[in-house]
Amino acid sequence: MKDLLVGIFADSTVPEQLRKPSLSSVQPSFVEYGDGLVLAKGFDMDRALQDYEETLQDMLENGGFANPAVGQICAGLASLYDAKAGISKDAKFYDRAVEYIAMMQQAMQSGMGEAAMYDPTFLHLEGRKQKILRKKQRRLAKGPPGPELQQLLNQRPERRKE
Repeated sequence: MKDLLVGIFADSTVPEQLRKPSLSSVQPSFVEYGDGLVLAKGFDMDRALQDYEETLQDMLENGGFANPAVGQICAGLASLYDAKAGISKDAKFYDRAVEYIAMMQQAMQSGMGEAAMYDPTFLHLEGRKQKILRKKQRRLAKGPPGPELQQLLNQRPERRKE
């Protein structure tokens, strides 16, 4: 568990591993293509996933599933992993999204008991899990991306012009 008091006082030093990362020169933005479609550029999804997962661990250590923020953080992680699976064309990220949806359901059961099984939100989450599993099956049926698409997927975002 992180010591949340490290570095908040003026005379204390902040260890390297707790320092905030510097902002990159790549600024998040959307590129419009004119036909109503946009492409996200410069978003660091891996960094967002890492930050959310660390926050989730802190929340679970401080209250477990009874902590009301656990469900919200799991919802964000499920959405990010679902998006990452679609962008990277890697089916393993769909499994992570399903895990976090299951954790949301577990958090609901922790707070509501057996009544959670009949809650419309719980049932909606079950439907979302099934949809993501179908997406995973379609991705596996298509196979890995071809070399041209893989090359595009591996490209780094454009640098912001200074």
